[in-house]
Amino acid sequence: MAKTVDISVVAKEVGLSRTTVSYVLNGKSRQMKIAPQTADRVKSAARELGYVPNYWAKSLVRKRSKLIGVLYPDISGSAAHEITEGIQDVLGQNEYESILAVSFWNPKQEKREIELMLEKRVEGIIALPQVGSEKAYQLAINANCPVVFMCDQLASVAASSVTMDAESAIFKLLSHLRDQRCKRIHMMAVDYKSQTLIEREQAFRKGIVKLGLEYDEDCVSYTRLASEFSIYEKTRLLVEKKNRPDALLCISDAVAMIVLSELARLGVKVPDDIAVASLGNMQFTDHPFFSLTTVDECRKDIGRQAASMLLGQIDKNNFEPEHIRIKGPLITRTSTVGGRNLQI
Repeated sequence: MAKTVDISVVAKEVGLSRTTVSYVLNGKSRQMKIAPQTADRVKSAARELGYVPNYWAKSLVRKRSKLIGVLYPDISGSAAHEITEGIQDVLGQNEYESILAVSFWNPKQEKREIELMLEKRVEGIIALPQVGSEKAYQLAINANCPVVFMCDQLASVAASSVTMDAESAIFKLLSHLRDQRCKRIHMMAVDYKSQTLIEREQAFRKGIVKLGLEYDEDCVSYTRLASEFSIYEKTRLLVEKKNRPDALLCISDAVAMIVLSELARLGVKVPDDIAVASLGNMQFTDHPFFSLTTVDECRKDIGRQAASMLLGQIDKNNFEPEHIRIKGPLITRTSTVGGRNLQI
């Protein structure tokens, strides 16, 4: 095996003390008044020898890891990409590094990833939590490791959160649909009882009443999580109803796109027969064929806000839970307004 090139090897090569070389390679040459020519000679030798700094050794010296754990249940869509981009913007500006982990919707794996992050001495965790994972995140809280949830939250865990403002988003969508003369608006929900989805359903029922739209206890259908067949079936049943809805408000873009494809298969004209709207503004929602009216979740902003909040708590050593609700713009597309696209 090739021998690791450490500071001692570089020091021997340039004929200087280990301390002097350490100052140069840690960016302190000016602070320690080391001649520029000497610093350049050290850096040049380090490059030629293939020197790579030891992250954990540096952490021991400064007594901080400068690491933040970022945990997702899934990275298959554009959401994780956009959120992570926002997180990295903030971490990079503050000289923090991230450890990215994915649980693939496995609660045991989620708990294991949190344990591994704590073993690596992360200074905080940013996570999109799974329902029922309260005990896993409580491990971090008990270890005095601050947690910020993004896009969702666990009500019983004393952690901060950054999410979409569900009430604002749903009210914008309902108001828009009412303006398009839709009277019977039905929500297509999911049987996954996350805090975010619960808030969206509650906001829907509240908004229907507030706007004076037709309301009954059956104005919400529940589809099975990650089941396209279930969404197809619920859509067909709604279309076959004698007094079928003239608008469907889907609880997420992922549900809405499947609904739109089934309506097309059934020969239902959108928006003439049934208008469709949703929440998220995922990457695929502005496709010419599936041009979906939606409220932007502002995922990159969620990532930035979550990272900024976490670093602020670390700096102040104050982990009191804070909650930010982001109001995204309504983006109208042809699923509700024919040929017009507009951001409000």
